[in-house]
Amino acid sequence: MQFLLMVFGVVFALLPSFGTLAYESKAHMQQMYDALLLSVEEDYDLSLLPSIRALKEQARGQGDKELQIKTLLLEGSVVQHFGEFEAGLDLHQQALQLAGSEANTMLKATTYLAIAHLDIDLESFDLAQRYLDKALQLIETIDDNAQIHAEIMLWQARLYMDKGAYRLALKTAATPLASSVRQETIAQLSLTRSWAYLQLGKYPQARAIIQKLDEQNYLMKNQRMRIMAAVQRARIALQAGEYKDAITLAQQGLEITLGTRFLLFQSQLQWTLAAAYAQRGNYQQAHRYLKRYTVTEKSLNLQKRNSKLLKLEAQYSLAQQQQALDALERDNAQQAKLIIAHQQQIENARLNQQRWLLIALLTFTLITVIYWRWQNRQYTKRLESQVTARTEELAERNKRLQTLSFTDSLTGLNNRHHFFSVIDSKIEACRQIWHGAPPKGNADLIFVIVDIDHFKGINDTFGHAAGDIVLQDFSEILKQCTRESDTIVRWGGEEFLLMMPDLDYVAAQEVMERIRRQVEIYPFIVNDQVINCTCSIGFAPFPFYPSEPEKLGWEHVLELADGGLYLAKASRRNAWVGVLAGEGEELSGSSPLAHNLQTYLQTGRLSTLSNLADLIYSRKAG
Repeated sequence: MQFLLMVFGVVFALLPSFGTLAYESKAHMQQMYDALLLSVEEDYDLSLLPSIRALKEQARGQGDKELQIKTLLLEGSVVQHFGEFEAGLDLHQQALQLAGSEANTMLKATTYLAIAHLDIDLESFDLAQRYLDKALQLIETIDDNAQIHAEIMLWQARLYMDKGAYRLALKTAATPLASSVRQETIAQLSLTRSWAYLQLGKYPQARAIIQKLDEQNYLMKNQRMRIMAAVQRARIALQAGEYKDAITLAQQGLEITLGTRFLLFQSQLQWTLAAAYAQRGNYQQAHRYLKRYTVTEKSLNLQKRNSKLLKLEAQYSLAQQQQALDALERDNAQQAKLIIAHQQQIENARLNQQRWLLIALLTFTLITVIYWRWQNRQYTKRLESQVTARTEELAERNKRLQTLSFTDSLTGLNNRHHFFSVIDSKIEACRQIWHGAPPKGNADLIFVIVDIDHFKGINDTFGHAAGDIVLQDFSEILKQCTRESDTIVRWGGEEFLLMMPDLDYVAAQEVMERIRRQVEIYPFIVNDQVINCTCSIGFAPFPFYPSEPEKLGWEHVLELADGGLYLAKASRRNAWVGVLAGEGEELSGSSPLAHNLQTYLQTGRLSTLSNLADLIYSRKAG
């Protein structure tokens, strides 16, 4: 008895320490999330995705739904920033489902706000307004709602700006705020307010807001805010008649936007430069920037069109997956009913046999018992066989559903979802090989980006159905020209990504030439009409520096391969360009590779392999 009392005493003494450990683990995970959120707010970076996903899995493993929802929204905002609207929509829907099962009103409102942000980017203004109204209705029941109320007002104002309701945007952005609202949110509201003043022609008010933000140093952390402020400074100078200052500020703003995805701000700066040069009588420069503005606007319109198509495809894909899941759930329920019915039949048979045993106990005891046991054993075997068969069928269906989510529906190739699910394992395998003993002949993992030349012209001339046929035939050519160990991904539109392991530079050149030549001579037949196509190819090896495999990550190697593609297209298309390390100083992963590609090539820090003798070191593309 005394021993039991001692054991219970030790257990109760240790309980508080276990609680402390769990609390510290949860607090550590929250600190990790806060750090990731700060990094995303400063600059969206694909390299943050592995850390976000790892934290999401930890939250799921510990049953922390609140942190799981936050990491889903954070991951969705990153992929949405890089144009992955289908993946962003899927992540936001997952977060919404989890938030619906929780009683946390703040989380639900935050989820609605994130979905509204996505719909604003896709110009689905009606849907965005609905989600903003839902979020606003939810936070009315929360006491400490100052921060999220300010964020809702911010996106409501930006929605008004996109719809051209500038006075409503000005009124919404000028809503009085509590002292607990974050300074970054206040700065974003101020920028929206100054932009509304500019659209209304009231540049003195806009200039006063920008000057105040500069004095308070609110625009240094967020890249988008810095670029937006640069655009507004140039527009203010233009409206004020300070054309020389407008030109200087707009050119500085364009330098900031180089190598970024902010095409909207680039077009606004180009328009400002054209207007300022025209006012100063320099019509040659005005015409030059006006042409650049026209090209950028066309790219923006195409990007918006593709984004809307991606959203429709994402919604259709989600609906199909949901239908498949519903069908599986119905089938599982039906199977459960059958199993219960079989079990009931077994139980009824057992009871009947027992009754007959009691009736014939005196004369047929031994025979009845033997027969009953044999019959029960056979029936149980049949039931177990049926259950095993149905379980295997269910596993096969789940496998087919997973294959569907990793496959591009048009070409049958792998999609981006599959690429992001396998890239970490492939890079880790490559690093283990190089850390152990570098392979003979510099066999690397080659990243290749292939783009069909003038594909928009095919769609415009022959229709999108013809373009789909060309994409399908093109994917078959890639399969024929590659090995089984190579991975082919439809990267987006007419662009394809190849990952080719254990390939040296000489073999890579042969493969690139084989693909280029096969596409050039292949007759793409659409409605009994032959369409001739060519392609441009860029590639780069991983590891980029064999002596230092960790010097550049795979994201930067992929960016260099994309630079090779642009060099091929800038020269004359129907070409391939490989980007390799030069003999000069090694590059750093923190340097803006895309922006400085031409400089690195001309100074020898990078070198190229190409089928073109007159390769042009330029970043122009068409």
